[in-house]
Amino acid sequence: MAPEKSRTVGTLWSRLVAGRVAGTISLAIGLLSIAAVLCLRYPAWLTTPELRPHYNMDLLRLTLALSMGVGVFLGLADCVRNRRRRAGIIGICGVLLALFLGGPYVPYEDFDQARTWVGLDWFVLDLFFTGSAFILLERLLPRVAPDQPVLREGWQLDLSYFTVNHLLIGAFLLISNHFAHDLFGWAVNGWVQAQVTALPAVVRFLLVLLAADAVEYVSHRAYHEVPWLWRLHAVHHSPQHMDWLSGSRLHVLEVLITRSLILLPIFLLGFPQDTVFAYLIFVSIQAVLIHSNIAMDLGWLRYVIVTPQFHHWHHASDAEALDRNYCAHTPFWDLVFRTYHQPKDRWPEKYGTVKPIPGGFFRQFLYPFSGPVELLTGKREG
Repeated sequence: MAPEKSRTVGTLWSRLVAGRVAGTISLAIGLLSIAAVLCLRYPAWLTTPELRPHYNMDLLRLTLALSMGVGVFLGLADCVRNRRRRAGIIGICGVLLALFLGGPYVPYEDFDQARTWVGLDWFVLDLFFTGSAFILLERLLPRVAPDQPVLREGWQLDLSYFTVNHLLIGAFLLISNHFAHDLFGWAVNGWVQAQVTALPAVVRFLLVLLAADAVEYVSHRAYHEVPWLWRLHAVHHSPQHMDWLSGSRLHVLEVLITRSLILLPIFLLGFPQDTVFAYLIFVSIQAVLIHSNIAMDLGWLRYVIVTPQFHHWHHASDAEALDRNYCAHTPFWDLVFRTYHQPKDRWPEKYGTVKPIPGGFFRQFLYPFSGPVELLTGKREG
C-alpha cells in the first residue's frame, strides 16, 4: 500500500475509533439487532403488513448477520482504544443478546395477523439504512457545516421523535385511510381515475408529485400563518442544527394531519399501486436529503427539485428567510405564489425559531396546548 493511501486509511481509522464514534455505532447496532430479531420472532405484532410483501428476507438476514459482526468489531475497538468503554460493552452485549434470541436466522413461520401492531420493522430498517447512508454522505460530500459532529447538540431529542413517529406508523395509516375513504369517498370519480391510470408511468409520477406538493404547500403555509397551527409546526423548526436526523422532529399531530391531507389527492385521483410505491420511495429519501448537512449544486435543476439549500432557507431564522419555501418536492408552487427564496451562493447563518420554544419531547408535545396564542404569525411567533 502506498504511504499516502496508508496514512489516509490510518486517519479514517483513528477518527472512527476515537471519542464516542465506534462505541456509539456498536451500541446502535446492538440495540437494532435485538429489535430486528424480535421482528423475526413476532412478525404479527411488530412488523408492518404493507411492507412485508416487499421484503427480500435472505438479503435482510444477511445484512443483519454482517451488521452484528461489525457491531462486535467496533465494540472491541472502543474497549481497546478508549477509557470510557460503556458504549462498546453495551453494544457487544446487545449483539450477544440478539444471538441468544435466535440471531438473523430465526425460523419464519406462518402466522395470523394481529389486529393491533407496532411498526418496529419500519423503525429498524429506516434508521439503519438511512442513518448509514446519510452519515457517510455528510462526511464525504461538501457540507454546509464542515465541523458539525455526528452527535451534535439535540440529536437525542430528534432520535426520540424518529422512534415515536416510526412506531406509530400503524396508527397513522389507519387514521389517514379512514379520513380519505370515509369522509371523501363520495368525491371519487371513476372516469377521472381511469384517465389518470391510463397516463404513462412517468407522467403519473410527475402528477402525483405536483398534486401532493399542492396540498403540502397549502397546509404548510397554513402551519406558518395560522397562530395555533404554527405552535404545532414550531416543533419542527426548533432544531438549531440541520442534518439527516433533524427533519424527524415533528409533533405527532402534525404528522397525522399532514399525512392524512397528502393521502387525499392520491386517493381521489386513483393512482395505481406502482405509482404510489414509487412516490413513497422518492419522498422517504428526499425528506431526509433536504434536511441533511450536504451542500449540493444542481445548477438549473434548483428550480425543478427541492434541494437541501432550498429547504435549509425554510428552516433559517434569518429575517430574509421567514415564511418562505413551503414546497417539499418541487419549488413549482413557491415560484407560482412568489414565496421562493434560494440565493445562489449563500446558505443561512442560523437555524431554529426566532423565539425559542421549550426543549424536551413531552414539553414540546404540550407546547401547542399551553398558554395563549400570540397574534403574531409564522416563525415570528415561535
